[in-house]
Amino acid sequence: MNADEVIDSWVRDVAACLPRAMRNDVAFELRALLADELAGKAQAEGRAPDKAMAMDLLKGFGRPAEAARRYHERPAIIDPADTHHFAIWTLAGAVGIAVLSMLDREGTLRGGDVFLEWLGLLLIVFAAAAWGRRRNPGRLAWKPNRGPDHMHPALAVFSAVMTLIFPVFMYGAPERFVETAFLGAFPGNVVALTAPFAESPLRWATLALLAASAAFYLVLAVQGGWRAWSYWTGLALNTMLAAAFLAHAAPMTSADGQGFTVFVGARANDLADPLFAAIGAMYLLGTLYDLYRIWTRIRPAPAQDDRQAQKRAAVR
Repeated sequence: MNADEVIDSWVRDVAACLPRAMRNDVAFELRALLADELAGKAQAEGRAPDKAMAMDLLKGFGRPAEAARRYHERPAIIDPADTHHFAIWTLAGAVGIAVLSMLDREGTLRGGDVFLEWLGLLLIVFAAAAWGRRRNPGRLAWKPNRGPDHMHPALAVFSAVMTLIFPVFMYGAPERFVETAFLGAFPGNVVALTAPFAESPLRWATLALLAASAAFYLVLAVQGGWRAWSYWTGLALNTMLAAAFLAHAAPMTSADGQGFTVFVGARANDLADPLFAAIGAMYLLGTLYDLYRIWTRIRPAPAQDDRQAQKRAAVR
């Protein structure tokens, strides 16, 4: 290759890193600039330009991708402002997958592969969110909120009612729930409980915790949001429910050492075991989120006028 071909190759690679609308103008500008630089270098050295001289000149301009950045900064795949949330979701996925892997009786869940799939999914979601914000800056704009201590009473009541309808009713009377939810399309005995489980302390403790969770939401509705005690109460409820549902997915034995399952039907147990594990993992993640929310909770300093009033009151 001669000097001109080297320059042309470098300019093409630079232009390939730029948006289509900019390529021709930048390539024209760069080609003219490099031609002048190469001619000046050849005149200074008193010889005709060659490949080695062109390569030496281009070293000062860096790689084509680096030169292209001086004309157009390519956005990151994940917006740097989203790094914090990306790390949180990555950790949440790692915890959930680790728990499900430990409870996988068949050993069919390959935790490493699932975690890589989770990372790939997060990458796509966060990249799409960043692209959407760049295309429509106002659509995903920040909006003020009342803070973590606020919970609308209507939302708290709705949460309490849904907790009573779905987990409490479903868990307390699964046969009646199936017949009611599916309008009799499926017989209730498909989810008939085994006698050892129906009488087990685990079942009654879980039912009590679910009922306490519904009552807890009603208390939040009455008091109009979270208080210091309710943060820790919610944390304790989530922790105990996580342990309870994870225990459902693990092998269970009665007081005399006999193993038993939740449902009479093997098919129901095959479907329920991973579901119990997933619910337990979700409650565990809820616990970790509550801890994170407590850890990051701040109380802004009083305004300047308030601080001055406090100082005057202290002097008096």
